[in-house]
Amino acid sequence: MKKTFNALSAALLAALICLTAAVPAFAASSDEIPYNSYTYWEGINENKRKAVYNRPMYETAGVLTADSLKVSAFTKLNDVCTDENGNAYILDDASRITVLDKDYKLIKEIGALNKDGEKYEYAGANSLYVDTDGTIYICDTENARVLHCTADGVLTDILKLPDSPLIPKDYKYRPMHIVADSRNYLYVLSDGSYYGMILYAADRSFLGFYGANEVTNGIMGALKNVWNRLFVSNEKKGNIARTLPYVFVDVARGGDGFIYTATGYTDKTGNKGQIKKLSPGTGKNILESEDINFTDDEENTTYKDGETLNQNIVALEVDKNGYIYCLDASFGRVFLYDSEKRMLSAFGSGMGSGTQKGSFTQASALALNGGDVLVTDSTKCTLTVFRETDYGARVKELRTLSINGDYTAAKEGWLEVIKEDSGCQTAYSGLARAYLAENDYDTAMEYAKNGYDRETYALALELSRRDFIYGNFPVIFAVIIIILCAIAALIVLKRRKAPETVKDSETRLLFRTLIHPSLCFDEVKEKGRGSIKLCIAVTAVYYVLSVMQTLCGGFLFTYYDPESFNSLMVLVRSVGIVVLWIVCNWMVCTLLGGKGKIREIAVVTCYSLIPLIIEMALRLLLTNVLLPTEGEFLGIFETVAMLYTLLILIIGMIKIHDFSMSRFIGTGILSVAGIAAVVFLAVMVGMLLQQLAGFIGTVFMELTL
Repeated sequence: MKKTFNALSAALLAALICLTAAVPAFAASSDEIPYNSYTYWEGINENKRKAVYNRPMYETAGVLTADSLKVSAFTKLNDVCTDENGNAYILDDASRITVLDKDYKLIKEIGALNKDGEKYEYAGANSLYVDTDGTIYICDTENARVLHCTADGVLTDILKLPDSPLIPKDYKYRPMHIVADSRNYLYVLSDGSYYGMILYAADRSFLGFYGANEVTNGIMGALKNVWNRLFVSNEKKGNIARTLPYVFVDVARGGDGFIYTATGYTDKTGNKGQIKKLSPGTGKNILESEDINFTDDEENTTYKDGETLNQNIVALEVDKNGYIYCLDASFGRVFLYDSEKRMLSAFGSGMGSGTQKGSFTQASALALNGGDVLVTDSTKCTLTVFRETDYGARVKELRTLSINGDYTAAKEGWLEVIKEDSGCQTAYSGLARAYLAENDYDTAMEYAKNGYDRETYALALELSRRDFIYGNFPVIFAVIIIILCAIAALIVLKRRKAPETVKDSETRLLFRTLIHPSLCFDEVKEKGRGSIKLCIAVTAVYYVLSVMQTLCGGFLFTYYDPESFNSLMVLVRSVGIVVLWIVCNWMVCTLLGGKGKIREIAVVTCYSLIPLIIEMALRLLLTNVLLPTEGEFLGIFETVAMLYTLLILIIGMIKIHDFSMSRFIGTGILSVAGIAAVVFLAVMVGMLLQQLAGFIGTVFMELTL
């Protein structure tokens, strides 16, 4: 019995040891994850993206520390990378590389490198790279060299600044990042280098600089350069600061074999497309779009402890399917893009504190390990492991199918994704493409509209119109003939029709201002013509059409955010401006000798809106059936309508006030200034009332607590 008990105890102990060994060495933490995953939706607003929360594609699996790994304390974690076997390499600032297996269990530590009995320290090294053969490259930044060693830490080569006339004499060699391509060419990125990366051949001979960012001066910069060339002396040219390109902050080899680069923070006048995919031959960017840019959105600027922060990309990785991962050091977030530069998710946080999982004080480096994303924190000395969720894996799989053109195979999967997460824009686009491939154009347009996918919507609309015209051509042709005949008959009957008993109704006067504004406004002034009821009706129609332009306008021509749309603001911009013009013009012209009454000013102002109303009604109709390339004339049409409205208004004001053109211009400017003053005062009063309400609310809460 005792032997049996001992055997069972030993078996249980062995099983416990095995289970313990299989568990990753994550530091325990019960804190709630301090961030929300989100993505940017394209196409809602014309020039800006909109941040929308979505289901997490990655969740925090754990946090590795020196204590959890049972190694001596880390000094500063500068980088992390992985090899083809899933092993992770953590670079400590104190000349140490900690190697972990795919389960994040400690394998070994590599300290100072050894060569022929001599030790090589690399304190202050910024990054490392593990080649396909298992050898390690260390960017020993502070010592201005790249160390190449075996997996056991035996130094095999040292790459210093090449001796070449192609390298400027003032070039400062501070290697920050390194990567190798399939030809065993090395790309060394030096800190602050505007020339691009140093390129080494397989035999480590220097080939030149590779892939520098282009200088983007803009129009003003170009004009300044022309001025300097023509009018600035050679002596003074030397004192003029050069416009330099933005420098790279990281380089990565993608799963497709191409070299990718990341440019850090740039101001809004800087180059677009901070992530570039370089051509092997020329080093030029071959990404088709410039969508990956981190400086044009309102969400990019946040305040932390009174300090303005901007997104600052410091690390880049690209997986085998072309998915791009970017690390933002300012906010501690990882941005995930697909190979078509569409953002899928952002996760992580730099605004947290303490030991919260997924929160960083100073995010420093990024690496991929299968379905895991590894992020180092140089200040906390931690390695956070983000693990791909089932939802995230499914979205990436479906997105890959869609990118490869297999829309039908991804259809059912996208339908399930939308049920789980209505914030996944790529799902709507995928479904729109799937139904488009099935020739179900109406359903395709519905999903494209829900996902703000204007490209797919335009294609579906074009094909839908084509099928409709081809299928109903005889009926369409017959309707056109009937309409033309009806117009001709009306013209003939009009000429034979006897004169009307009622010569001119108020409604006819309204529309006759389109053709004879001078005569009509003479009647308004001399005979008291014009209806206030019609003025109210015209203004109401103007407001309704202003609202409908946004709510019912063609999807391809209208940018509409349901959350930000405010019909009250539309009322202020339309009816409010009309009323303010009437009141301000009456006040100004009364003081300056104008003869027009406020009723007459109202009639002239409202009747002048007819060309604009007609244009708005036609635009509302046409934008729902035209493609953007076919509707380029709509802008010209709108301009003509606005100018015609202004012309009628000028004629009417001159008539009712008995002004000359110069006097009208003067009173018109004063009227516009009066409108601006009223708007300014209204805004100031609104802000004061808002502050007062907040103060009263605060006092009330203090008293009730």
